[in-house]
Amino acid sequence: MISTLDWLVLLAYAGVVTTFGFLAGKKESTSEDYFLGGRKMPWLSVMVSIYATSLSALTFIGVPGAAFGGDFVYLQLAIGDLAGRILVSTLLLTAYYKSQVTTIYEFLGKRFGPRSRDAGTGFFILTRIVASGVRLAGCAIALSVVFEIPLNGAIVLIAVVALVYTALGGIKAVIWTDALQFFLLLGGAIVTLSVIWSAIPGGFNEFFQIGSEFEKFRIFHVSASPSHPEFFLNFNNPNALAAGLLFGCFTTFAVLGTDQDLVQRMLTCDHVKKGQKALLWTAALNFPITLLFLSVGAALFAYYKVVPDAAVDAFATAQHNDYIFPHFIKTVLTPGLRGLLIAALLAAAMSSLDSALNALSSTFYIDIYKRYIRPETDEKGAVTLSRYSVIIFAAILAFVAMQCGKTESVLWLGFKAFGYTYGAMIGVFLIAVLTNKRGNDIANVAIMVTSVLMVLFLTADSIGPLQEIRSTLLSPLGIEKISWKWSIIIGSIWTFGIGVIFSGKPLKS
Repeated sequence: MISTLDWLVLLAYAGVVTTFGFLAGKKESTSEDYFLGGRKMPWLSVMVSIYATSLSALTFIGVPGAAFGGDFVYLQLAIGDLAGRILVSTLLLTAYYKSQVTTIYEFLGKRFGPRSRDAGTGFFILTRIVASGVRLAGCAIALSVVFEIPLNGAIVLIAVVALVYTALGGIKAVIWTDALQFFLLLGGAIVTLSVIWSAIPGGFNEFFQIGSEFEKFRIFHVSASPSHPEFFLNFNNPNALAAGLLFGCFTTFAVLGTDQDLVQRMLTCDHVKKGQKALLWTAALNFPITLLFLSVGAALFAYYKVVPDAAVDAFATAQHNDYIFPHFIKTVLTPGLRGLLIAALLAAAMSSLDSALNALSSTFYIDIYKRYIRPETDEKGAVTLSRYSVIIFAAILAFVAMQCGKTESVLWLGFKAFGYTYGAMIGVFLIAVLTNKRGNDIANVAIMVTSVLMVLFLTADSIGPLQEIRSTLLSPLGIEKISWKWSIIIGSIWTFGIGVIFSGKPLKS
């Protein structure tokens, strides 16, 4: 049960992040201050903030849950992730800094025209609402298990805390609180491993023995034989090597290069080289930290093999593996330590939710309100409006989270949420930076929409009367549909491949 000491730890955490938001917001007088921190943020704090946001509750809860129910195949994504970060750094960041934009969809407007900008804005807002709603649901699941409160109540609680300091402090509050929350997340995972290894009679050696016996440490599902289910290019197997590596690369490229949520962080540095440095150093963090959270899941599996628990067996049977880590925090950890891990759970939610709120607010103001509703808004009015829009988006994300809270795995649902749309985003941005006179404003919109339809046609579980047509088209591959991990790749190739056929205005120097 939650003790007085646990509550004190949680109150201290809530007090610190709220104070950060208040102090950061005292000097927010312009929209550039509020959205980009005046472009004067230190690259090291930006680097930590980028990584803290990409961690989120999906990592803290979902990755251990995935390892508990499976193995370390998720690490394939971390390998592809490195290539994605290098591509963003070399291809996109230089173009964004050169254009001096507040949102990256302004860049599409300068390159192609207003309709491409509108499409990018709309795709981002829709996808970010769904993906961040899933992230919020992930942490709320944990809190509902720990505190034995309704899931919807936990969602509202988290959303309220995040919107308070985000609305007060803007991007500065987001970056500085993310830095704090990053170390709290990391500490929580390390503490969990230490506790489990101490609790198992054989310590680390027994953990490793159990993990090896049940193949928990397996990373690669690969075969060179086309007839084998684990053929490296099996389009129907989401764990196939090619799917994992390419999905990791394309997903990272999309999230860190075409999503205002994370790109906004890099644009707060005063020079492109500092933004690139912040991004590339996150690559050095990603592999070991992903391995750390996978190890937590394997350690939980080993612990409950040694110390059976009926509740954990019920979670596993129902494939609710995301509930197991919160259950461990609640029932095994000691007072104080339990409060620290619950604070880490909150940090996992806040570090992604706060940035999403700020990015949605900035995109709404710059790309919609200022263009179509009231172009002459003064700077004071802009900051006020942005704070109100944070509140509105927090309510929307809470509603979406309530709809997503009962899924079997928040980790994979989160990836699926943007796999259908971000391929189109990647394709358009690649046309913008890799060509000079290719791409057409109106055509881009049509191609992005058809990209989503093509991805759904090839990867959706059911497409009604089109099912037979798809089966016929894919019969040479011996499959009836393509795995969802290929969705973002298909969308990228479709959008770029067709988009470059059309000519348009040259890229402005």
